[in-house]
Amino acid sequence: MRSRAAFSLLALLVVAGCTTSEAGNPRTSESSADVPTTTKSSSTSKTATIPPRPKALKLDSADPCALLTAAQRAELRITRVEASTNGTDIYKGAKQCELEVAATGLAYEYTINLITTEGVEAWLSGKRRVDTTVVSVNGYAGVIHVLKGAGGAKNSHECYIGVDVADGQQLQVGLGEISRTFSQEQICQMTEQAAGMAMTTLQTLG
Repeated sequence: MRSRAAFSLLALLVVAGCTTSEAGNPRTSESSADVPTTTKSSSTSKTATIPPRPKALKLDSADPCALLTAAQRAELRITRVEASTNGTDIYKGAKQCELEVAATGLAYEYTINLITTEGVEAWLSGKRRVDTTVVSVNGYAGVIHVLKGAGGAKNSHECYIGVDVADGQQLQVGLGEISRTFSQEQICQMTEQAAGMAMTTLQTLG
């Protein structure tokens, strides 16, 4: 399966000028490294504040394919792993890992991108055609972003989350679905789960 997520992400970025909506501030206390956790606020605001990180986790020397352990890959039912680089104009050359799930009746792919050229605040600028929700991933701020208006009958079949790991850097995890099996909400829940797992591993390296 060729990565949909990298190319779909470009489509989200090229159309600017639309308003985003975000949930309120996530909690700032760090979660146990043993259990990936995500939380989100029910309040909404025009401007979301990114809270301080527990500590910076630089991505420069990290390997995106090493951020999910064998046990984590098995839990996510991943059947194929391939290292690559991001091909979009805005993130071109960023280290990327494609993780395919292919089972009876299921076909989707996770991507893990190590973005070292901009932080998550870019998703909250209001200049990208996405809806956003701010969550906490293992104590770090994460910004879920989906195509503007996605949800309900308008399922984009993909979801992304950028985790604020360091100044000007974000760990970005995406899921692109081919099988049309899951709702938009389920896809984003699966993306959050994978991001929590990747952050658990990254925190052990930092």
